Parts: sequence; structure tokens; C-alpha cells
Amino acid sequence: MTAGINKMVSEDMRSCIIRVERYDNKNLEGTFYNLYYGAEVPFENLTRLLLLMEDLMDEMDCPQASIKSKRFSREAKPSERGSIPHRMSQSAQEALATFKVKVLFRQGASWQGKVEWVEEGMETSFRSALELVKLMDSALPQPQMCTLAYMDGVEAM
Repeated sequence: MTAGINKMVSEDMRSCIIRVERYDNKNLEGTFYNLYYGAEVPFENLTRLLLLMEDLMDEMDCPQASIKSKRFSREAKPSERGSIPHRMSQSAQEALATFKVKVLFRQGASWQGKVEWVEEGMETSFRSALELVKLMDSALPQPQMCTLAYMDGVEAM
């Protein structure tokens, strides 16, 4: 009989700090920090951010995923953070928004937890990764609404 090893993950490592430094055309850029990594990791888009967070939770095995992720490839995927150079937490650029995210559960192939918008001191729960994205989007500057322009009686497309 083999005994399983229980990893104890400190409460400090369960929260991630996301600093959004740019938000152009709904594209997030900034840094991701967790005490487990010990350095800020830059991300250039939402996909990279979400994969970094998922890799972190997989490495710590916290919170444990309720189901194994599906894959097209049979080969093991290398870690997202392994392909990105770390930079120290002294970012010269001011953040548009800072979020403290704590994923409490990974059920139904998604995440559930709490997110705090640090600058405003507002906290709420999210029920999926999509809802987390929508909450962060609602705190960030929104693009100007496009209006249809008419030139010489012809509608511009």
C-alpha cells in the first residue's frame, strides 16, 4: 500500500496578483504574480494569462481539478511559464487595474473563486473563468463605441 503525499499550500500562495498595464482592443497585457513563482511573469494576452494560472494550479495541485483536461495531443505540454522570461516586480508602467484572484475550486472544467479589484477595494465571487474575464473587463477602460458614418450618401462599412 502506497501512501499519498499531501502538498500543503500556504494561504499566501493561493492568491494571484494580476496587474493590467495595457488594454487595447480588449487585449490584456501586464504581469502575473504568485508567491510560488517568486517573480512577476509578463503576459501579452488573455490566453497566456489563463494558461499561466492553470499551470500554476496544476504545479501546486491546488485547488485540485475535479476532471482531467482534454487534449488533442498525446504528448505532455511544456509549462507556459517555462517559455517566458521572468522580470522582477519593479514595473515602471502604472497599472490600469490590479486584481487579486483566488481560485477556490476547479470544477466542471472551469474555475470558481473570488476576485478583488484592488484600486477600488471591491470584491466579488466568480463561477467560471469566463465570468472572471467579464468582471476584469468591467473594471478596465472600455473602447469608444463605433458609429456608422455616411459619406456621399453611401453607408461606410
